[in-house]
Amino acid sequence: MKRQITVFSALLFFFLLHPQEAICFTFLGDHLCRHDDALALLQFKEMFSISTYASCDHSYPKTTRWKADTDCCNWDGVTCHNVTGRVIGLDLSCGQLQGVIHRNSTLFHLFHLRRLNLAFNDFTGSRISHRFGSLKGLTHLNLSYSNFQGEVVSEISHLSNLIALDLSANDLLRYEPSNFEAMLQNLTHLRELSLSYVNISSDLRVNFSSSLTYLDLSYTEITGNLPSNAFHLPNMQVLLLGGNENLTVSLSKLNCSISYSLKQLDLWRTSFSTALPNSIGCIGSLNSLNLGYSQISGVIPESIGNLTQLTELFLDGNYLLGKIPNKFSILQKISTLSLGHNLLSGKFPKSLLNLMHLDFLDLSSNQLTGEIGDFKNRLLSEIRLQNNQLTGSIPPSIFTIPTLSHLDLSANHFNGVGQDLFVDFNQLQKNPLQTEAPWHTTNNVSISYPDFAYLGLSSCQIKEFPEFLRNSESLVFLDLSNNTILGEIPSWFMSKTFDKLFYLNLSHNFLTSTIDQLPVASSMVYLDVSSNSLQGQIPSSICDSNNLGILDLSNNNLSDLIPQCLGNFSQNLDIMDLGNNRLFGTMPTTFSKGSSLRFLMLNDNQLQGPLPQSLAHCKDLELLDLGNNKIDDKFPIWLEILSNLEVLVLKSNQFHGTIGSCQTKSPFPRLRIIDASHNELTGSLPEDIISNFNAMKSSKHQQKELVQYMTGESFGVYYYIHSVGLFIKGAEYSLERVLIAQTVIDFSGNRFEGQIPEIIGFLHSLQTLTLSLNNFSGGIPRALGNLSMLESLDLSWNQLEGTIPRELVNLDFLGFLNLSENHLVGPIPRGRHFDTFGDDSYRGNLDLCGFPLTKDCGDTEAPPPATPWEAEEQYDDSEFFDGFTWKAVLLGYGCGLVLGLVMGGLIFLTGKPRWFVLIVEESFKPRRRPRKWIHIRT
Repeated sequence: MKRQITVFSALLFFFLLHPQEAICFTFLGDHLCRHDDALALLQFKEMFSISTYASCDHSYPKTTRWKADTDCCNWDGVTCHNVTGRVIGLDLSCGQLQGVIHRNSTLFHLFHLRRLNLAFNDFTGSRISHRFGSLKGLTHLNLSYSNFQGEVVSEISHLSNLIALDLSANDLLRYEPSNFEAMLQNLTHLRELSLSYVNISSDLRVNFSSSLTYLDLSYTEITGNLPSNAFHLPNMQVLLLGGNENLTVSLSKLNCSISYSLKQLDLWRTSFSTALPNSIGCIGSLNSLNLGYSQISGVIPESIGNLTQLTELFLDGNYLLGKIPNKFSILQKISTLSLGHNLLSGKFPKSLLNLMHLDFLDLSSNQLTGEIGDFKNRLLSEIRLQNNQLTGSIPPSIFTIPTLSHLDLSANHFNGVGQDLFVDFNQLQKNPLQTEAPWHTTNNVSISYPDFAYLGLSSCQIKEFPEFLRNSESLVFLDLSNNTILGEIPSWFMSKTFDKLFYLNLSHNFLTSTIDQLPVASSMVYLDVSSNSLQGQIPSSICDSNNLGILDLSNNNLSDLIPQCLGNFSQNLDIMDLGNNRLFGTMPTTFSKGSSLRFLMLNDNQLQGPLPQSLAHCKDLELLDLGNNKIDDKFPIWLEILSNLEVLVLKSNQFHGTIGSCQTKSPFPRLRIIDASHNELTGSLPEDIISNFNAMKSSKHQQKELVQYMTGESFGVYYYIHSVGLFIKGAEYSLERVLIAQTVIDFSGNRFEGQIPEIIGFLHSLQTLTLSLNNFSGGIPRALGNLSMLESLDLSWNQLEGTIPRELVNLDFLGFLNLSENHLVGPIPRGRHFDTFGDDSYRGNLDLCGFPLTKDCGDTEAPPPATPWEAEEQYDDSEFFDGFTWKAVLLGYGCGLVLGLVMGGLIFLTGKPRWFVLIVEESFKPRRRPRKWIHIRT
């Protein structure tokens, strides 16, 4: 009775202070919710549609059950004050709402709101209105993952009661620097601040509030130096600043005398100004430390062993040197250790084998040596040791860790697997469904093999196909390439259904079976069985895999026709390599519009017929290699419309006729390698096409400094384009990786005629020019001296005349020159690389002289090297000097002698002119010797 009087007194006192509330309260009947709040919520609901695309896990449409005749305090996501009935909380997160929140939305009529959560909806087109500033009572505001855009208004910084603010994962949202600083200064009660992926793009000039416990500014493009107090905040437990590559971080001021409360520190992909200091061991409270890809150099400090509470450590992707400290053995709570992609060396640390809670281990892409050893921990799920220098045998016990789902030991120096790795096939036949596979050890213990999802054993000298994969139902990734597996692919593997398998690489082995039963699932993205001895016909069942992005069947003994369906079976197909087989017939004619094919290699087969015009549908095509086939067609000038085409190899086919004229304004704009050698092409080289080889016109100063290769990518899987055979520097090369900067023109072995176009001299980045074995005539263009990047020049076996242009001496990178079997004359230029070429570069030119030939030029000296600017000049009077050869001199002497004899005879017959006759006669009179008188005395 006394309690009832107390409650009644409290209500009476409240209604005296708020008479309007009391009036409304009487109209609510049994509904606690206020009528105006309920009306505002219903009107807010009507502004949105329900969409499953605007959702997260376990989402459901919360507003569908909002009814006008029910108490809004009982609606999903709505929280009311127990006494007043005012809506003080609204949680519509993961509510499948889709629409725009306008500035006049009735949401802003809920003035008593304290908590508002609209996360994980789709409010595309919505801006954070200044009306949010009217919700003065807000303590928690969450608008994350909802596609808000535009500028965060300054009114947010006026919500002085905010304890938690989350605007994260709105990629089109931005914070002006002044508003961001005002928010940090004004919201002094803020404990949790999450702005990840909001564009801030400013320096951190303001110190953080001491009340902060959680701060997430990852991927906000903040810059400058991280404030020194960030690590010293007394209440800070989670500090996430990763993904800000222009944020400079220093841990040198960490103080071991301070008691830190920091549990999670993420500085991934920031910029460290110093090496990792020993003081990192001062933050003993840390559970998770992520310093990956932060440009950290130096060694891993021994003090890392002081972080005994660590469960996660990421130091991958840095420049760390030296050995892995033995102190890691102290970190007995650690479950994730990632040290991959560094420069760590020394023996594989045996101390890691004893970390009993370790779940994830990544030491990949370092320089570790020695043997692995046996892991004591049987709870590991991922081991990544690829790309090191590990030796010895792979311990069989690693394949028996029952929880292991991801194992990659590729690219080491292992000499195979220890004994008893492979399951006995006969015993599996007796009970193919057994989960316990026999493992023959000295103790005769049966071992259970894991259900691998990811298995990488490339370059491990594996000699047999691992039978334990029979048990793998979850296989997603399998790489057994570059091993010594001999014989047929096991029938059980060929017939097995791998529903999840998306990557299969069995290349570079000694497999001999047919491929008609390969386990190609609809989910497969990458299939590579190249460089084996596989036989038979390409199965049309491959076309059932409509997600396939990379297909490589090259370098085998495959025969028969190419299935027509390969032209259009997958809109995702990025790379198809069927080269170096025994395929015959015609190419598929079914290349369809919308094709994403970028690399097509059908070289070194026996394909016949014309080139299918449907190739023009492959607008993304970058590399086309049809070399060494029997394709009979005119030159495919219609390929000019493929604006992305960079490499075109048509060599050693039966292409015939003239190249023809282009039909587009910019034919082949990105072409940088063209090889149409050893065909039956005739006519002249068309200048209008060559003049549009824009990718070959950049100067050496525009060339990329980094060595980059052509690469295909499909669903995150990268693949180097290889085995493009080109004739360079007088020899045939098989380029395993095609450099992006490689530039080649090869029209050799055809029947081209006429002069070599001067326009070639404008292709300043051209590296290889081969026009040999044709009928080109005229002189060697002096403009070739402008090819500053030229490394190989072959003009042999043509009908070229005249002298060797001295401008060619200026080609600093020229390492191969062949001008043999032409009709060149005169002295060979001297200087620079020309002094290194042998006489085989000039053989067959009978009228050439000078070094290195044995034929001497006499008094005629070789001209000096041309200066670079002379190579660029027009040649107005050059024709006279180029024609003034020894032939002209001999002709002059002969004519002069004949004319002199004729004129002399006429003068003596006529006796005129008299003075000339007297001079001649006087010169021919015999002179008497003067007598010498001797006086004799008597």
